[in-house]
Amino acid sequence: MKKIFMTVGTVALALSLPLSSMAASNQKFTDVPPTKHFAEAVNELAERHIITGDGDGMFKPGNPITRGQLSAIIAKLMGLNPDYMVKDPGFKDLSKANGYHNAIAKLAELEVIGGYADGSFGPNDPVKRGQMASILVKAFDLPRFAFNEEENPFDDVKPNTSHGANVLILHKLGITTGITSDRFGINEFVTRGQAAKLMQLTERVQPETYSLKTWGPMLRFSEIMTDEDTDEFVVNSELYHAAIIKGRQTPSGYTGDRVQVTPFKEGRGTLQLGGNYGMESQNIKRYYHKYYVDVKKVDGKLKVQLLYASDVLKTRARLKLASNEKVENIRFERTDGEVLSSNMPIEGYTDSPDVFIRVDKPGNFIATVRFTDGKEARYAVEVKAPDQHMLYYQVKTSKIVDDK
Repeated sequence: MKKIFMTVGTVALALSLPLSSMAASNQKFTDVPPTKHFAEAVNELAERHIITGDGDGMFKPGNPITRGQLSAIIAKLMGLNPDYMVKDPGFKDLSKANGYHNAIAKLAELEVIGGYADGSFGPNDPVKRGQMASILVKAFDLPRFAFNEEENPFDDVKPNTSHGANVLILHKLGITTGITSDRFGINEFVTRGQAAKLMQLTERVQPETYSLKTWGPMLRFSEIMTDEDTDEFVVNSELYHAAIIKGRQTPSGYTGDRVQVTPFKEGRGTLQLGGNYGMESQNIKRYYHKYYVDVKKVDGKLKVQLLYASDVLKTRARLKLASNEKVENIRFERTDGEVLSSNMPIEGYTDSPDVFIRVDKPGNFIATVRFTDGKEARYAVEVKAPDQHMLYYQVKTSKIVDDK
């Protein structure tokens, strides 16, 4: 995240973290001793003019941080200028006279924050730990990991809820822990000291991400596609993580979907997307796209580039084996007897005795597997050209049972 730090006004309110531009670069607070776990974060953010105290040399780190205060801080950390082209967010309890109005409005426009179901925002309400997690995930565009119940250490967090999923994202990235080993405290208030620490850690661990957006108001992303039959493509591979982030309907139209790609390590992977024109329930025309995902390290950071692909790639043909069968050699031929390879390259799986070979053309083939004990087994390999939007052939394999 590019960081541009601007003051958002000269309004001074009691316990206001963000609105004063008077913090000295070496500001220290009498109630934030260096022994506190949040002291470094508080002092660093104060030196950057992101936060300040209440004017008497105190920070009040144990007081809850309010939704208005946090909004103004996050706006600064995102490098926003809330005083420029701000749309009215329409919250019934937020007047333009409120010192946090513009920051709240800008973050609401960017879908970083939202209001309550009754149309209010609650700018003076304390921020809860679950709300804080969601704001940080959206503000810093953290990877939208998915979780199952086995990956959740907290009894009070449900992965299928918005705050719950975001809590687990912060936990996975090492940004936060629970108040106990099995309880996060999702509805407990965040203090000013805790908020400073969480924001500092989020800045430090935030990975680079790449977003591919839909390119028209009627388009939707509906699925990240896999070639399950060929075992060729894993949605969240060792190279990157991909997730669809859905837009929302607003009075001015649909905000648009995007695919977020987070790199893990250098290499080339593939990505196949499916979508539709209009809402999925309307069953409107489908569309598909396929990409190479290139991950490279630039200036010490992993960067992602998506390249539109028109190729059909070599595809795995999986040959199922018993646990005691060890392969010595595989001969590959057409069903008419033409031998294409007398010694096909063989690759294996880490979690299975099965092996696979790679095919690069359509047709019907026979793979004859010779085992180390001298026995042989034959497999029928059917390879069909893929649909236009797929990167891999459609492959089916089956063991041939010879009649005796």
